[in-house]
Amino acid sequence: MQQIPLKEPDPGWLSQYYSKLQGESEFSHQRRDTVTNWALTLFLAVLATYAASLTSQIALPSFWKIAILLAGLGLLVRFFAMGMISYAFLRRWRYLENRLEQHWAYDDPSLGQLLEDIKKYDHGRRTTTSKMDMLWSQLRAGFLLIFSALVSILVLELSHLQEYSSDKLALLAGFSIYIVWETVIFVTYDQLKRPTEA
Repeated sequence: MQQIPLKEPDPGWLSQYYSKLQGESEFSHQRRDTVTNWALTLFLAVLATYAASLTSQIALPSFWKIAILLAGLGLLVRFFAMGMISYAFLRRWRYLENRLEQHWAYDDPSLGQLLEDIKKYDHGRRTTTSKMDMLWSQLRAGFLLIFSALVSILVLELSHLQEYSSDKLALLAGFSIYIVWETVIFVTYDQLKRPTEA
């Protein structure tokens, strides 16, 4: 990326930077849509596979049904996290776009304030939105239905078990560890931190 001078920037640079913001916004928007579509496709594939296991003449062992559901949920959690990150980036770029448009239209923010925002959110790699906003945004994008359906099926499948054998317990433990790992990565991801107020 081109280095931005903090004193007396070339006026032509603002137009170039605005074009960069538009490109970044479009990329983040497309990425979010893509992972959401992947998630919906995977959800339907898991449902179809599970339904086929119920209607097949050869009974599929409960271990494999649970494994299919947990594998699908694991991938969906990954897509969910990627969608939240894309949403955070989209909000960042659109915030800077709006600030630049306001500067051009009303000279408010001032150029100095605009450069501070760029330093804080672009160069400082901070986000303008909270993790709760990211969470609700993705849940509303279809993940609430996806997770509700698959977790309900998983609970139903587990409730029919006569006993929890070691292989099934290992599946559940592995899935739980994976969820904790994904959560830690998301919570500690540097670019999802909001700037500290002075």
